[in-house]
Amino acid sequence: MILEVENINAQHITPAKGKNPRTLYEHQIDAMKALDIINKKSDFKSLLVLPTGGGKTLTAAYWLLKNAVDKDKKILWIAHRHLLLEQAAEAFALNAYTDLMLNNTSFNYRIISGIHDKPVHIKKSDNIIIAGKDSIIRSLNCLDEWLENEEVYLVIDEAHHAVAKSYKKIIDYVFSKASNARLLGLTATPFRTSEDEAGALKQIFTDDIVYKTDLETLIKKEILAKPICKEFNTEILLGNQLGLKAMKSIENLDIIPEELAEEIANNSERNKFIVSKYFEDYETYGPTIVFALNQNHAIALNALFNEKGKKYGIRSDYIISSVRDAVTGVTISTEENNRKIEMYRKGEIQILINVNILTEGTDLPKTHTVFLTRPTVSTVLMTQMVGRALRGERAGGTKDAYVVSFIDNWNSKIAWVNPETLTEGSYVRNDSEAKRKQHEMRMIAISKLEELALIADTTVDTSKLEGIPAIERIPLGMYTFSFIDTVGEQSMERYHQILVYSSTKNAYDKLIRSLPYLFDEHNIEDEIIPENKLDELLQICKENYFDDNMIPAYNPKDIEYLLKATPYKATNKITQVKLNV
Repeated sequence: MILEVENINAQHITPAKGKNPRTLYEHQIDAMKALDIINKKSDFKSLLVLPTGGGKTLTAAYWLLKNAVDKDKKILWIAHRHLLLEQAAEAFALNAYTDLMLNNTSFNYRIISGIHDKPVHIKKSDNIIIAGKDSIIRSLNCLDEWLENEEVYLVIDEAHHAVAKSYKKIIDYVFSKASNARLLGLTATPFRTSEDEAGALKQIFTDDIVYKTDLETLIKKEILAKPICKEFNTEILLGNQLGLKAMKSIENLDIIPEELAEEIANNSERNKFIVSKYFEDYETYGPTIVFALNQNHAIALNALFNEKGKKYGIRSDYIISSVRDAVTGVTISTEENNRKIEMYRKGEIQILINVNILTEGTDLPKTHTVFLTRPTVSTVLMTQMVGRALRGERAGGTKDAYVVSFIDNWNSKIAWVNPETLTEGSYVRNDSEAKRKQHEMRMIAISKLEELALIADTTVDTSKLEGIPAIERIPLGMYTFSFIDTVGEQSMERYHQILVYSSTKNAYDKLIRSLPYLFDEHNIEDEIIPENKLDELLQICKENYFDDNMIPAYNPKDIEYLLKATPYKATNKITQVKLNV
């Protein structure tokens, strides 16, 4: 006998009878009225902009139930995190009432991701597909039958990410296969981190912003809490030995160099200072989310919070993207993170420390305080972090919220007011020639200083390096490029340069010419190369193009970054720079 097990990720929903008892806010009602314009145009690509805590998911789901599901139009909802997918499914299921759905008495939704259902299980009868970006892009052909002869609403959650190649690929595929498609992006921060990308969103969402409100407006209406901002100077100098390359990385890409990240994470004096400030006024701060820099930082802070908290009956815990514990060998999973988040909601944990997980989409209305302990120059990230504590009294939160900062110049990075329209312009890098050359020469200077330091170190055998002519130690030029790197569930753009010497020039020339064929042969089309494929490609490159006798030697990391950049080359071309030295 075959036992059929219910698939909890593919549900058949029957709307509840009557009117949804949930009362929408004025801005949500206004947003839905504005969204009605979508039905008046055959082609529509626009953004709905509501701040963190403003109810983006609820507003979109409410409108789509009435205007899409009830009218036999399909919805493909794309997000980049498992938690966002589950929240979207919940929004559709809990807000389905017969006053919204007069024509259809039921509908089906399916969640697609690495921990939910698989793309191959998609059925023509599914009304709503809620899919993880990384899962669906590898199986776009599984959408073919589902899209055929259908009118589809494509929704991109946290749409400020939509400039990435993977999202563009999904958008183009849906518009090419459906009989008619409309694009709706949801975001609290309708801008990009880098000035170079200022016009990128407008190229995708060509109908601009369909409706927007911002933090400032919702704070005045008491839907969001009034922020009380505190800033503490730890008086601890960090990063004062950073080179120019590292400083540029921070300024342009919001990437904290590994050496600085570890310096911050392991600075026990600074960590104790942060914890002491909480317990000096713990009754005022209440339930608190702490934004840490990395895994080591979260673990260190958690230990201190728990030790100090014993006296007050206060517990702390941390959540982080799936990572293996080096001591126990146990993997901290998404399920474990969700369990801790639920304990925080219930008050069993008073302090929740996280690394890049609670910046987007998580609803934690009882949060009264956020502690900002990680440096950032990103307006997007800063606004999202601050927004975690701003659930106001009218929305089941608090009248006041505390934003406690241990970083400098943070207030100017919060987008209290959103732009009325998206920035026009093409998405290209446009550094001035003088600025570019200055940066290139800085790079050479840093690399030569590192080499000289290596030669001066008597503990290192540099006899081979010293044996080649000095002129051959000077780089002939460099390759510059950016690529997408992934840490846990977070994706970020990195900027990298490869210095090329006489010893490595021919190898790099041959490799770069061969890359298109190499990727075709191994069926690499995605923005991010799977780890097993990356290891295989690195070995092929080493065996066919490089050897250990090259002096100066090649850096295997350079090859890894070059490979990561190549699938992304449609928008980030590898630039060859000749240096006149």
